[in-house]
Parts: sequence; structure tokens; C-alpha cells
Amino acid sequence: MHPMCSNPCRQRGFTLLEMVIALVLISLLALVAAPLLRLPLAGWLDASRRAGLAQALDTVQGKLADDFRRALPNSVRIRQVGARVLVETLEVRASGRHRAGPSGAAQVCPAVCSAAGARDQLEAGCNETCFTSIGALDGDVPLAGDWVVVNPLGPGVAGGDPYFGGNAAVGGGIKTRLLDTAAAADGRRLRIVAHNFPALAASRRFHIVATPVTWDCDPATQRLTRRWGYPVAAAQPAAFAAGVPSAPLATNVLACSVRYTAAGALGRGGLVTFSVRLAQTAADTGVPEQIELSAALPVSDGP
Repeated sequence: MHPMCSNPCRQRGFTLLEMVIALVLISLLALVAAPLLRLPLAGWLDASRRAGLAQALDTVQGKLADDFRRALPNSVRIRQVGARVLVETLEVRASGRHRAGPSGAAQVCPAVCSAAGARDQLEAGCNETCFTSIGALDGDVPLAGDWVVVNPLGPGVAGGDPYFGGNAAVGGGIKTRLLDTAAAADGRRLRIVAHNFPALAASRRFHIVATPVTWDCDPATQRLTRRWGYPVAAAQPAAFAAGVPSAPLATNVLACSVRYTAAGALGRGGLVTFSVRLAQTAADTGVPEQIELSAALPVSDGP
């Protein structure tokens, strides 16, 4: 038999003093552990911030390379408004080579497209309504209303400025509207709004242009924005209508710089050097962290 308690047995808990001591010890442990936990957290935040900045620059570089790869040769023009930099090109949808008249023979303007035996060559100084490419077109399927451009030499170059005349085909200009295309025996036949081209490229290359494209770097708004789908303008625009399509490519932009160097004596193709600097402030330290992209992007005359 178990002995009986003469008094009721008591269950003893923490005294107030013991509870205070325990809370003090826990607080001391928390003070020691907090810096140890903060350091890896800060490291993770830094790595995440840098990864985000690097990913933003990767997106910019990839889109820039694609746009300048598809740019019409000698269509790059640059405008600076204060710290804001705007770079414009004309986007090529397709390109090809055209037929020309016999070498050394007197020039004869080709017959209309529907005439029997029409050679469908493209000649300078003739009121052309159609011509046939040599082989298939390179690029995407052209659309009615696109621009057919012949012998672009650069903005401001007489007889070779792709922006001359703005959004209209004018005398002495190098572009006209495409009406349609159709399969031909050994190429692609293009019908165009009647136009007299002042000169042909030595390579006999022509381009079909879809739209102007502008890269708008504005440190005031800290945005790098791509704009497209607006009319061709003789003077490079700095203001765009509300309905013009646009996409922000990067935020936290501090500055941009752009330089274009034409390649060769004839300026066929060229090289765009594009630099953009981004910065993001660390939330824990308040210190801004910067990252910069500097890319050399070729503008090719095509194969």
C-alpha cells in the first residue's frame, strides 16, 4: 500500500522570478541569433535583386539584337532631347533581289505586268508597276500596304533617304506601297503603286518594310520603351499618339547612349553601339546598385 499524504499533495509551477529569468534568457538568445539570420537573408535579397537586373538586361539585349537584325540598312537615326535618347529604324518584313535590264544595252522600260513576254525587270528611271524577284523572298510573308524600298543610302542622303516623303510615296523617293505578291515561275511577282525609283542598288537588292520602330530611353521616367506601328515621318518623332503600340523593356533606367557607324564606303549595313545603365536601391541598406549593358549590334544588308 502507498503511504497517504497527511495534507493534500501540491503541484508546483513556475514562480514569477523563474518566468522573468526565462524571458531574459530567450531575449538574449534572440539578440545573438538575429544578426546570424539577417546576413543570409540580406545575401538572398542582394542575389535576387542582381538576378532581376541581369534578367532585365538580357531581355533588352535579346530584343535589341532582333530589332537591329531586322532593320533596314541605313535606316538608323538617333535623336537626343535633353537626357532622353530615341533610336529609330525601319523594320524589314522581307527582302530579295530583283531582275535588271541587260548589261551594256540601251535602257528600255519594261512592259506592263500583264503584257505577253514581259520580263518584269526593275529599272531606274522607269514608271514601274511590278517586278519579279530572283527566287523566293527572304523573311516573313509581306502584306499589302507594306513599303517596297530600293537602294537605301541613309537619312538625309538625296536620292537614298528611306524617310524622304514621310508616309507617302513622292517623286525622287526610294519607296512605294506594295499592292500584292504572287508566285512566278522562278521567283515572286510584286505589284506596286506606280513609282519611278531614282537608282538601283549594285546588289540589286530590295526590301519590304513593315513599320518604323523606336527605342525610347527616358531617364526622367526611368523607362526604356519600344514603340512601333506608327506612320513613317520625314523628321524623327519624339512625341507619339496615344494609340501607338508600346512595350516597356526596362525600368529603373539611369542613362542610355547610342552610336551608329556605317560600314564601308557605300555604307551598306553598319554597327550600332547601345549602352543602358540600370539601378535599383536595396530596401535594407538604401544603397543603389547599378548594372550596365554595352552591346555592339550589327545592321546587315542581308544575305
